Amino acid sequence: MSEPNYKTLFPFGNANVKTETAGATKTVEVYDNVTIVDFGELAADMALSVDAHAETKTGAILVLKAKSDSTARNITAGTGIVGGVAGTISKTKTGTFIYDGTNFVQIALVQLD
Repeated sequence: MSEPNYKTLFPFGNANVKTETAGATKTVEVYDNVTIVDFGELAADMALSVDAHAETKTGAILVLKAKSDSTARNITAGTGIVGGVAGTISKTKTGTFIYDGTNFVQIALVQLD
């Protein structure tokens, strides 16, 4: 993990907001209590793993945002995450996950448009 131990964490500091480039396989690092990851428009399905920092607290929230192109694109779970985001053609969805001390477990899936 590249983030220092002394970073001010949410709710006393801002949530960690990331814009990530989508890929066939991707690993997202989580160290804050609230992390929002925007993958933009997906051009292919993606397998996602989550690497939680050793100091990540149980109850931490992860929000994934992605839009499908002219084909429904899915984000499937790899290591460290349970659940995924099932895409819909040309629609943006968010998946919300909560950390149970081992994995980020999906608690919601919402279509935004």
